[in-house]
Amino acid sequence: MKLLSWHDLGTHPAWQAGDVADLRPAAAHRAGHPRGAASLPIETEAFAADAGTALAAALPSALLPPRHLPLLLVGDEPGVVAAAVRWLRDRGRELVDGAVLQEREAPPGAWEAGAAGRVLWRPNPFLAAHADLLPEPGAGPAVDLGCGGGREAVWLAGRGYDVTAVDHLPDALALCERLARERGVAVRALQRDLTARDAAPAGPWSLAVALRFLHRPLLAALPELLAPGGVAVVRTFRFEPGAARLPKRRYCLEAGELLELFPASRFDILAHVEDRDPDGRPAAGVVARLRVTRGS
Repeated sequence: MKLLSWHDLGTHPAWQAGDVADLRPAAAHRAGHPRGAASLPIETEAFAADAGTALAAALPSALLPPRHLPLLLVGDEPGVVAAAVRWLRDRGRELVDGAVLQEREAPPGAWEAGAAGRVLWRPNPFLAAHADLLPEPGAGPAVDLGCGGGREAVWLAGRGYDVTAVDHLPDALALCERLARERGVAVRALQRDLTARDAAPAGPWSLAVALRFLHRPLLAALPELLAPGGVAVVRTFRFEPGAARLPKRRYCLEAGELLELFPASRFDILAHVEDRDPDGRPAAGVVARLRVTRGS
C-alpha cells in the first residue's frame, strides 16, 4: 500500500475539506499535528495486543465523515496507518487514504500545536438543513428515536436542547455518551427496544427525531408523544425499483407514505421531500408540526 507524504496532499480532497484524522496518541497530537486534523488516537499497546479491537475502538463510523466522502488518516507509524486504511476499506469505506507526516517536513503553516476541537462527523444533513424549522430549545425536551451512535442527539444538545437518546443497542448508547463527553454536552441515554409495544418514552416532547429508523407503529403514536405544537423530523430510505444498497422493502418508505403517516388533519407539514441522500440512495423526509387543538 502506498502511503502519502506532504508532497501528495495539496490536491487531496480530504486534505482540502479538512477531513483528516490524526491516529497518534493524544499527547503527541497536542504537542503538534497537521493543521485542522481531528484526534482519533490508536493506542500503541492496544494495537500491538489486538489490532482489530484497537481499530474498532478508535475508528467507529459515528466519529467519521459520511462514507461517501474522502478521508485521510495520518500518523508517524507506517504500519499503524496502513492497517487502519485497510481496516476501513474492508468495511466499505473506499475513499480512505493514509499518510505518514513528520513535522520537520511540513510546509510553512501546515503544522500546529494544541488540542484541536475539530470533529469529523456530521449530523444528518436533512436535520441540519431544516434547523430553522425546529422549535426553540426552551420549548421543551427533545428525543432522538433510534439514535444509533448519537451524532444527531449530540448535535442537538450542542444547540441547547435537553435531549434523550433512545436505542436498543448498548454499544450505540455508549458511543453516544462518548460523543457527548468529547463535545462537553449532556445527553440522556435510554436503552429501549422501540419496536416493542408502548416502549417509546412518553414525553411530552417538543421535538422528536427519527432518522434512518423506520417503525411505522412508532410514527403513528407520535401525536400522543409530542406536545401540542411539537415537531417531528423523520428521514429514512425510500423504496425505488432497481435501486442498489437499500434495506429490505419493509424498512423503506413507499412513495408518498410520509404524508399518510403525518396526515394534514393532525399535522402542519413544514417540509416534505422525496429525493436521494448524498450517497445516492433514495430517501424521503418530513418536518411536521402537531397542530394545537382546542383544549390541548
